[in-house]
Amino acid sequence: MNAREGWDRLYEREGRPWKGSVDEELPMHGPVLELGVGNGKNLSAFPADAQVIGLDFSRPALRACASIHSMPLLQADAAALPFRDGCFPGIAASHVLGHLDAPSRLKAAGEIERVLAKGGLLYVSVFGEEDMRFGKGDELEPRTFRRGNGIVCHYFLDEEIPALFTGLEVIRSWERRLAKRYYGREMIRQERRFLLKK
Repeated sequence: MNAREGWDRLYEREGRPWKGSVDEELPMHGPVLELGVGNGKNLSAFPADAQVIGLDFSRPALRACASIHSMPLLQADAAALPFRDGCFPGIAASHVLGHLDAPSRLKAAGEIERVLAKGGLLYVSVFGEEDMRFGKGDELEPRTFRRGNGIVCHYFLDEEIPALFTGLEVIRSWERRLAKRYYGREMIRQERRFLLKK
């Protein structure tokens, strides 16, 4: 099963697999590209004046998003963005880059830098190596695992995102650690977050 088939099956089976709430507002206004929009869980992070375009490579994910949100949606791959250079003043990539293998991450980073406008902002969130799911599944590359449902997840070291976006300046980097309780055990979701500027 390839990556797209894994995501398609997940959305066909569950419709809205990602729930929960966004814990902060992103400082992005005007046209914003939301990569890997999924079922639209992260859309509440944008201020009211943001004009968000949602992109995902999974058609079932886009159908799930369209059933809840009224916004422009596009099926495309983050590693081959169908936009002209420098056309978005804001791009958000929440839990997108971690679902790509190393060559695809490099391509996606290059595409993101290409379509981000001069002075534009990029928000990235990824899971860190201390996350509770680290090590689950078959290891394909260092810190990259394919779970039983076919979905790949890479767990990032702190320096990996700045190293991917060498043409951007890190404005802010921070971490969110969220305690979860599963089957009586305390576990941690570790998320690394970055705001970068072109």
